Amino acid sequence: MNVLIVDDDSLFCWALQKELTFHHLNPYIANTGQECLRAVKNNRFDLLFLDIHLPDADGIDLLSKIRKISPGTRVVVISWDGSTRNKESAMAAGAEQFLEKPFDIGVVTRFITGAFRKDPCQRKTFRYLCNFPLRISILDPSPEEAQFNLGSMRGTAVDIGREGIRLTTDYPLRAGQGVRLRTEAEPDPFSKMIPGGVCAEVVWANARDNLSTAGLRFLAEPPRFS
Repeated sequence: MNVLIVDDDSLFCWALQKELTFHHLNPYIANTGQECLRAVKNNRFDLLFLDIHLPDADGIDLLSKIRKISPGTRVVVISWDGSTRNKESAMAAGAEQFLEKPFDIGVVTRFITGAFRKDPCQRKTFRYLCNFPLRISILDPSPEEAQFNLGSMRGTAVDIGREGIRLTTDYPLRAGQGVRLRTEAEPDPFSKMIPGGVCAEVVWANARDNLSTAGLRFLAEPPRFS
């Protein structure tokens, strides 16, 4: 798999190149918009990491050109400026993910593992890394749980796909529970992937250090990806 890193930060390029090489991918580096377009025209890339602010180009404008030249290349936009406007512009231009610097290199590991996973028994649908607040309601609490106020708990969406979502919450969810998810606000473009309220089933849950992480499968119509 060929991966192109488009960024003028040499230290960042070195770190990302090292991580990609560790996963047996073939990383290439372009430090300007012109170098990026020349590379995309002359080579096939499966994945491209694109900085928004380049010395000679705006990354969002460059993304539109990349999509025309190589529509099959997955593009991850990266930037120090993770404003809602930049995220929405990147997604509208065809990016599959937006990563705000600085980010844990483990995020890249999870992304490329999911993007290039070949095992047919593993998850096939693409998932978006995200971070936006949720309201969580337990649909059918047990008698032990009924004594607590489980009608409007807070949680945070960690990643989301067409079939389900992974989230964190202070309340220890358990496998088999049915919940209703609602977006608490509209601070993030990913939040529109969940409608006014959607039901889901807890497939797995792990609790550690007073924080519960759970994977949920949507029970109703899946969210729409625009």
